[in-house]
Amino acid sequence: MSDSLKRIEIPIALTIIATLLQVVPYYLELPPVKAAADQVSTLVLTIVAMATFIGVISIVQVHGKRIQRKTDGWPFSIIVVLLAAVMILTGLPLEEFGLGVDNTIFQYLFTNALTPLGGTMYSIIAFFITSAAFRAFRLKNAESGIVLIAGTLMVMSNAPIFVNSVPLFATIGLWIRNVPNMATMRAIMIGAALGAISLAIRTLMGIERGYLRGGGEE
Repeated sequence: MSDSLKRIEIPIALTIIATLLQVVPYYLELPPVKAAADQVSTLVLTIVAMATFIGVISIVQVHGKRIQRKTDGWPFSIIVVLLAAVMILTGLPLEEFGLGVDNTIFQYLFTNALTPLGGTMYSIIAFFITSAAFRAFRLKNAESGIVLIAGTLMVMSNAPIFVNSVPLFATIGLWIRNVPNMATMRAIMIGAALGAISLAIRTLMGIERGYLRGGGEE
C-alpha cells in the first residue's frame, strides 16, 4: 500500500468539511453553503437507510450459522429468518402487486407479533429498574438517605392511593421534578455540552483520531 493511502489527512479533512457544512448555516446566511448542507444531510439519510440492509444481512448471517450448526435454540432462528423474510417481502413498496405497509399479512404480523414482542422486551426492563432501585435505596450514608427519601416520595407521588389519601404527595413530587431534578439535569446537560464541544474541537484540529480505526499516526 502506498504512503498516500496510509495518510490520515484526507479523512480528517473530510470530517472538517462535513462538520463545517452543518455548523456554518446556523450562524451565517450563505445560500450555497446551506444548499450543500442540505445535500449532505440527504446523503446521510440515504446512508442510514442503506444501513438497514446491513442489519438484515447481519441477522441472516447470525441465525443462519445457528441453523447450520444446530446450536441451542436453532428452531427459533428459523422462525426469526422466516418471519423477517415474510415482513420484508410483504412490506415492499409495490402497491400494484398488493404489497406495502398496508398489506394484510404485514399488518397482521406487525400488530400481533412485532408489537407484543416489543412490549414484552420493554416490560422486562421493569425488573432491572426494580433491582437497581433496591440497590440504590440502601441506607448507607447521608447521600443514600437523600436518594431513599426522594425516591420514596416520587414513588408515592405517582401512586394514586397515596395521592388521593394525602394530596400533599403530588405537590412534593412536582417540586422534586421541577427544582432539584431539573437543576441536576441542567448541570448534566451543560457538562455534556462542554464535553461535546471539547471533543469537536479536538476532532477538527486532528488531535482526536479515535474514529480513524485506532487513532494512531501513520
